[in-house]
Amino acid sequence: MFHPIDLNTWPRRAVFEHFMDLDCSYSLTVPLSIGPLLRFLRERELRLYPALVWAVTAAVNRHKEFRMAYGPEGQVGYYGLVHPEYTVLDPVNHCMDSLNTAYDPCFPAFYRAMTADLDRFQREGTRTVSRENSILLSCVPWFSYTDVSFHPKSSLMFLRPMFVWGKYQPQGNGVTLPFTLQVHHAAADGYHCHLLLEELEELLQTPEASFAPS
Repeated sequence: MFHPIDLNTWPRRAVFEHFMDLDCSYSLTVPLSIGPLLRFLRERELRLYPALVWAVTAAVNRHKEFRMAYGPEGQVGYYGLVHPEYTVLDPVNHCMDSLNTAYDPCFPAFYRAMTADLDRFQREGTRTVSRENSILLSCVPWFSYTDVSFHPKSSLMFLRPMFVWGKYQPQGNGVTLPFTLQVHHAAADGYHCHLLLEELEELLQTPEASFAPS
């Protein structure tokens, strides 16, 4: 469901309008620790990509700043729930495509649905229906990186965040991967990114609780 915001009573209105006038988006890249999650998944012979897609979407669904959008009548607001739209590699032509799997707060249920979508695409090239209330996710598992950014022609009407992560590698006693968030500054500040990343890290560090059936 889309929830319009009353600009007359919205405390963020001045900040929102300022950064919309500037058409300002930004990206930040942090090392994300996934050691506990990786061990949890290996013990159960589960895939990493669906687990990370679920965790990011779960964290986003707890912070409305990353669910901002324009409604059908052009009003600014936020979705009560968002779903992940994630990239996949076409095994035939090696072009990137995207799939969309409905978010489920129960990780095992979401995992089954997303792996089924991935397997159908790999086997038959079957695509899924896109949703307006979606966030964009991607992965480049072939290499690590230190920074990445996206450059749309204009971001004025595009408030959805974009996430991407790279190849994981040992780091000290743990395992990390580069994790990038790009967001419109009108929707979220660095403080909001801090809260989102803190939430995500908590999910990844306690997989036995976070990824258990709800």
